[in-house]
Amino acid sequence: MTELAELVARLRAVQTEILRLRPFRDVGLVPNPGASAEAIAAAEARLGLALPPSYRAFLRSYDGWPRCFDGASLLGTACLGNRTYEDFARAAFAAAETPEPEFAPHVRDRQFPRVIPFGVDLQSTTLFAFNPRVRDADGEYEVIAWVNELGMRRDSFPSFLEMLIELCDCELEGHQALAAQPAMLRAG
Repeated sequence: MTELAELVARLRAVQTEILRLRPFRDVGLVPNPGASAEAIAAAEARLGLALPPSYRAFLRSYDGWPRCFDGASLLGTACLGNRTYEDFARAAFAAAETPEPEFAPHVRDRQFPRVIPFGVDLQSTTLFAFNPRVRDADGEYEVIAWVNELGMRRDSFPSFLEMLIELCDCELEGHQALAAQPAMLRAG
């Protein structure tokens, strides 16, 4: 099993446990089937940039993942480069709700840095984007994530998936602790 497939399996496993304890959670457990090489190439042409190798590999196995984390979906090839998602990212920058001061505008007409949104929820409170200005020797882009006004950065898509697993693990621990309390304590 590849590292990416292992991370996806781990994320699905912890989300399955969360849904067992809290079935009302908006989590999709099944990613889409993989994309063709042509669909990936078309998405990269639309973006005008190559995707990081790890996300390209993700798309080959899973062409997006609806509601993969707290209602936010990872975008597939048909949605990557969609102007709407770029507008969501621009709005986050304009509101200065960014994880790093360098991304917040100092003046109204400041040029916004180019990011590639690859995940969003319906309310636009969660946004995941690649920062192509920061890349490693393997071509992996930095990931910038906004989750309910909390900004985070990771150095790659696999590291980002590890972060989602950590966040889900924390949520699961909270649900397990609550479930372990006597019923009288939970009610009062």
